[in-house]
Amino acid sequence: MHSLRRSLISATSRNFATSPCSRFVRGGASRRYKSTTSADARQLAEEVSNATPLPTRPQLKRLFLRAAIPMVGFGFMDQSVMLHAGNAIDCTLGVSFGLSTLTAAAFGQFFSDSAGVLFGGALERLATVFGIPSSGLTSAQRALPLVRRLRVLGGLAGVLLGCSLGLLNLLIIDTERSPILKLRQFSQENEFAFHIEASNSERDDATVLTVRGPDVDGFLASLTSTLSANGYSLLELSAKKSGEDVIEDVFVVVKMNTREQVPDEELDELAQTLLEATRSPLNANAFKEKVHGLEDENAALRSRLHRLEGVIRKSQIDIVASN
Repeated sequence: MHSLRRSLISATSRNFATSPCSRFVRGGASRRYKSTTSADARQLAEEVSNATPLPTRPQLKRLFLRAAIPMVGFGFMDQSVMLHAGNAIDCTLGVSFGLSTLTAAAFGQFFSDSAGVLFGGALERLATVFGIPSSGLTSAQRALPLVRRLRVLGGLAGVLLGCSLGLLNLLIIDTERSPILKLRQFSQENEFAFHIEASNSERDDATVLTVRGPDVDGFLASLTSTLSANGYSLLELSAKKSGEDVIEDVFVVVKMNTREQVPDEELDELAQTLLEATRSPLNANAFKEKVHGLEDENAALRSRLHRLEGVIRKSQIDIVASN
């Protein structure tokens, strides 16, 4: 027993004496030690790879599907939650605190990532739910470069398809609601910030309307649609900044039916109409949409009338063929 213990101690001493650690300790300032180089590691990995049988085509197909299907669900859920949550934040907190749409989308990402963590396990079981069997790869085959790349490719293809399907949510989300609510909120806060000047003295052939107020996206389109909806043709339009946050829009208009300047007695009514459009710009856009809707209905009625006229004409004619 004692001789066995002495043999073990002697062998351990010899191993330690020849080990890299002993040379590292004895080396002092030089601190030299032997390590496996990266070339040796690559060579060893190649030898193991060459000794491992390659997966069959059905195995690779099952591997790709089991990697892709869960990521389809993840991509769809991530995109859907982000869009709906971001839109809800944009229409509520974004309107109240003046957040941009991009900021609201960033907050929506918090909810989508949280959903991914909460339902990640269920998504990983989607492949089993769809009846995709296991790939049947061994641990050595899973370590093959081909298998690793195919798994990554499957996950990438799945998440791209899922995110693309998630974009279908845009068909049911009112993307115009947030800008309208923000514009309405701004209009209420700046109800008396606009000044309108209507003049027939600057030009003999047209009326010049000057609108001064805050620089806000959407007001220019609202004013032009208001002019068109009320029977005025726009000849010229110019805009310039007259202050840090003040814009000056100049409209040169004529009556649509006479092609002449607006009569003096109608200038006050025209200015009041434009002022109302600045306070509630949605009214002009809504009116324009109603006009388009009525035009479509009118076209449908006209087509129906033509068909009825054809039926009536055919009923008024009788043709008797010879025997």
